[in-house]
Amino acid sequence: MEFIIGVGTAIVSKLAEYTVVLARRLRHYTSDVDNLRARVEQLNDARQNLQGRVEEASGRGEDIPDEVQNWLTNARDISQGATDFLNNNRDRASISCCSVQIPNLVSWRKLSREARQMAEDLQCEIQAAQGFKEVSSRPALQTVIAMRGGYEDFGSRKKILGDIMKALQDRNVSRIGIYGIGGIGKTTLAKEVARQVVEAKLFTQVAITTVSRPPNFSKMQTDIAEKIGLDIEGLKSIPERANRLQRQLKQQKSILIILDDIWDELDLIEVGIHLENEGCKILMTSRSQDVLRSMDADEKFPVDDLSASEAMNLFRTIVGDIVEQPEFHSLAIEVVRECGCLPLAIKVVAGPLKRQNILVLWKDTLNKLRRIISPTNIAEPLREVYRSIRLSYDSLADEDKLLLLLCSLYGEDTDIEVEDLRMIGVGWGLFQNVSTLADARTRVESLVVKLKDRCLLLGGDDDDWVKMHDVIRDVAVSIASNEGGMHSVTINELEDCQNKKKLKDSKAISILRHPGSNQLPERLECSELELFLLHSGQGDPIPIPNHFFEGSKDQLKSLFFERANLVSVPPSLHSLQNLQTLRLRGCVLEDVNFIGDLKNLQILDLSESTIKQLPVKVRQLSRLQLLNLEGCKDLKLIEPDVISSLKQLEELYISEYFDKWEVEEVDVSKRSNVNLAEIENLQQLTSLSLIVPDAKTSPKGFKFSGNLERYRISIGGPLGYWYATGISRLLHLKIRERSQLTALGLESLMKRSEGLLLDGLIDVKNVVYDLDSEGFCELKRLELWNSDGVQYIVDCVDQQIHPHKTFPVLDTLKLWGLRNLERICHGKLPEDSFKNLRQVTVWSCDKLKNVFPLSIFKRLHSVKVGYCKMMEEIVGHVRSEDKGAVEFPELRFLKLGNLPKMVKFMSWSEAEAAGGSSSVESPDPLFGEKVI
Repeated sequence: MEFIIGVGTAIVSKLAEYTVVLARRLRHYTSDVDNLRARVEQLNDARQNLQGRVEEASGRGEDIPDEVQNWLTNARDISQGATDFLNNNRDRASISCCSVQIPNLVSWRKLSREARQMAEDLQCEIQAAQGFKEVSSRPALQTVIAMRGGYEDFGSRKKILGDIMKALQDRNVSRIGIYGIGGIGKTTLAKEVARQVVEAKLFTQVAITTVSRPPNFSKMQTDIAEKIGLDIEGLKSIPERANRLQRQLKQQKSILIILDDIWDELDLIEVGIHLENEGCKILMTSRSQDVLRSMDADEKFPVDDLSASEAMNLFRTIVGDIVEQPEFHSLAIEVVRECGCLPLAIKVVAGPLKRQNILVLWKDTLNKLRRIISPTNIAEPLREVYRSIRLSYDSLADEDKLLLLLCSLYGEDTDIEVEDLRMIGVGWGLFQNVSTLADARTRVESLVVKLKDRCLLLGGDDDDWVKMHDVIRDVAVSIASNEGGMHSVTINELEDCQNKKKLKDSKAISILRHPGSNQLPERLECSELELFLLHSGQGDPIPIPNHFFEGSKDQLKSLFFERANLVSVPPSLHSLQNLQTLRLRGCVLEDVNFIGDLKNLQILDLSESTIKQLPVKVRQLSRLQLLNLEGCKDLKLIEPDVISSLKQLEELYISEYFDKWEVEEVDVSKRSNVNLAEIENLQQLTSLSLIVPDAKTSPKGFKFSGNLERYRISIGGPLGYWYATGISRLLHLKIRERSQLTALGLESLMKRSEGLLLDGLIDVKNVVYDLDSEGFCELKRLELWNSDGVQYIVDCVDQQIHPHKTFPVLDTLKLWGLRNLERICHGKLPEDSFKNLRQVTVWSCDKLKNVFPLSIFKRLHSVKVGYCKMMEEIVGHVRSEDKGAVEFPELRFLKLGNLPKMVKFMSWSEAEAAGGSSSVESPDPLFGEKVI
């Protein structure tokens, strides 16, 4: 019995000891596991926060450093590993004995140790995330020199071009000048120099800016800063911007800065240009050799008239071989002679004669050219240019003339937005027999095309912008002022012109701002004024005097303000009852109730202004066809029923910063803000831009109209840089399930989209089959982010599924974070699929083994591939008949990084993209001798 008691006592003692240890280890284990779980949550919060910042920066088109992308990938993997540990190791914490779970002290100790180590690793990652003060940088613009109209390789220009190229390679030469009269081709020559130095890799960067008259320092600084990836937009002071630019330029080892069209001596230090490096040089163009001399040009090259034969060849290039016919040939010689053998004059006159084989038309052109009298204030060498431009102007229809003169109201070398021309034109009554804004857009775009064809307008960076050659603008300004009652003056000139009654009978006045000009006269005495433009400029927003419009209120139809201060709204603004277009872009605004008094408004543009709310009085604008609130960062309130009251609205653009959509479906009287359902009441709506932060905010039954012709709609995220692509129909959808597409009426819009970004989809396996079996025929840009369900972009193994060509016009494809993507293309693609694809980015696609077959890859211009764990080769499944040297003639940019399993750039197989694994020959070399 004593033995039993002793044993029992020992057992109890051991059990007590075990219990104490058990409790202590349980306490440690529980604490370590809870700590790990908390760290996982903190890391996920940090990752989501950083991911949001990255997406926002990507949306602005900025570069994301590799270390940030790397951290996001590592954080995702570590977080997933810790989560798996927490979910999968519960059974290791106990052992089974006779169907009873007994705590396993050994496992607890080990698990606690593992949890502590993981928590430390997670804490390191959390601290690393806190170190990312900046997650992006503005990319340096790749220098692409697009010659407007093409560079003509004239013999008289060849020697000059060769001499300039030699001078650029001379260590003793840092400043080079090109001079000649307007329209002779200085800018064209300078751009050809830029193209050749980029091609020859003489400089790593080329920055081009136009100086114009008077010089716009702010624009010049921005042009140069963008080329070197420097962000100075937040700096308002010219000296501060100059200082930042100068410091950055000192770090450039090789850059060519082209200063085009210098009229007077320019202080480069004031701009921020002070090149101290041997590899950095300046190329300047001017109409005056004296100006280049004052700018200390080391070498100066004159550009003279074309020879008679060169001028005739240029003319022939434009009008065609009809000049070889005897009856036309003599006329052609005379026309070219009247143009003074000046390239610009020849292009302007030859444009209307292109493909015209009517002899009397040619004779009439020559007669008109001879009869035109040049103004006496134009220097002799430019009179031929004036006469040629005047001839072309006189041959235009009335609408074309007015649009050209309207463009001349903008500053020299200013980028002119075609949308501005449309808004002004609608309010001003410029377009005849146009009933809708969509028709007005078509009309203005067709007019722009005609003026470009006649070389009277130049193309901008894309189709949304145009420019004027400075010589053509000079002529147009003269015509507008002397014959059209249209004047372009600076603020400093305005009061003097008004005192001399020069502007008394004006129909249109354009005010150009320059440094130091910030004071408008108290009253504008122009009773016939129909159009008033106040352009943005340097300095603070300009205040508008109280009585400014009292002498112009009766006829004013279009009013454009950029960066005006309207905190105190001028009473005279309330009385503009005939106003049809009002644009207050970038203006300082507080109380905008006055807008409700302007009952004839058709177009209201408040973009980028400081407006905080859209008031109830806007309901009174029963004729309003366009409302633009884009870029209004402070907009928090759109009064209920304001939007739905605007029954004639055709175009609606809501600020991307507005996120106060009313969620509850309640009576209007109980709502505090706008509801998405209000948009459904707009039966005339054809254009729409808005962001819905969350699809859940959509009222029950709400659907986007399938009748939209132009749209920029984002569900769950910002549109960002897509604004600048020129894409008119785009969707950015951060949703999880396809059913949400149907619920919101987005399926038909998606199939018609030109740009599509899908983020977070989990139930889409085959993108084309699941989303648009017809192959996305209109899509130009596709981005897929974080969609773990996607296995294929297009699966054509079963031809019954995909009888149509897929992505026939797609230009850009970006795939990011598709962890289960196995192939972009699976099976043999229909003919003409991906035929326009030029840019491809593949990032963090863990299961992808190659990118594209050779047939598609040969057409690509830019390829970026990174952080793909299973990527073995970039080009997969090259056919046997392609063996031998394989060229990639279109490839301009290739970036490969963090591809741990990649052993070969290109693999060989008998069948192209027919499925199965690729056959990798040898890990060395990466490209091999066959890749060119």
